[in-house]
Amino acid sequence: MSNSTNEVYKYINNNQMYYLRLSEKSIEYEMSIQAEVHWVRFLAMNGIRVSLPLLTVEGSLTTVCRDHEKCYIATVFEGVSGKFFDSDPQAWDSPLFKRWGATMGHMHKLTSSLYEPMDSQHTRVKWSTLDIDNPHLHKGNYAVLVNKLRAIEQELMSLPTNPEAYGLIHYDFHPYNFLIEHGEINVFDFDDSLYGWYAMDIGVAATHAVWWGSDHSKWRSKNEFSKHFLTAFLEGYLEQNNLDDQWIKRIPLFMEYRNISSFFWWLKDWDGDEGKLSESQNNAITDAVARIQSNQTFDGCDLEL
Repeated sequence: MSNSTNEVYKYINNNQMYYLRLSEKSIEYEMSIQAEVHWVRFLAMNGIRVSLPLLTVEGSLTTVCRDHEKCYIATVFEGVSGKFFDSDPQAWDSPLFKRWGATMGHMHKLTSSLYEPMDSQHTRVKWSTLDIDNPHLHKGNYAVLVNKLRAIEQELMSLPTNPEAYGLIHYDFHPYNFLIEHGEINVFDFDDSLYGWYAMDIGVAATHAVWWGSDHSKWRSKNEFSKHFLTAFLEGYLEQNNLDDQWIKRIPLFMEYRNISSFFWWLKDWDGDEGKLSESQNNAITDAVARIQSNQTFDGCDLEL
């Protein structure tokens, strides 16, 4: 669910792989990217396995490149080693889920207890309600989903933001944003990071795990997989960071939010032609609306598009 407009180029220097990321943003956005890079470097210095952002030769976190009227904010990251989760189906099970949870828990613990932003200007944004500017998404069945989304957002906006439960989070820590190396997790792609609830970060991870990893024959249903995943994930998480039971109980709410908000993100540029939607997308819309109208919650991957 990235809001980024990045171009990424891989290159090799002295047998080390690097990635050059060019973010087409206004110059004012440079401070936000510097805040991202500053936090990732902090995590790296405190034992989290990340794709390390490098400093420029002048010692800066970013540099600005201009191409005619376009402005690009450049950052270079060291490549990380390992394999994606779907390269070894046998590894997609409790030990990995537990390690994933422990990595996130460690990130949250370090950030809440030790991290200090560069200054008040170099900070990431806070979570906020989703803008839905596409007029086609405010009609018919889509309006039902918008109303459900707004109801969830109202509930989220009423939640407390005490430092034990709320802070800087990755917000996109899904299975395609880490590589697995000898059972360890190497994390990257922090450009969606923001201030939000730690349980929200868990909900995002769990939602994407269900989207892409619940169809193995060993799982009888998405619901069964979700319970199995969260049991192992939280076991690892709670070894690293405390999270009150009231927040653990809210994880399904955050999963539901991710499901519905992802739907609107994927269709943000949709032209209203339902003929361009796939059969699975149309089925997802119909099923989602039926669940909302019968006061049911979403089951795993209803709105994967």
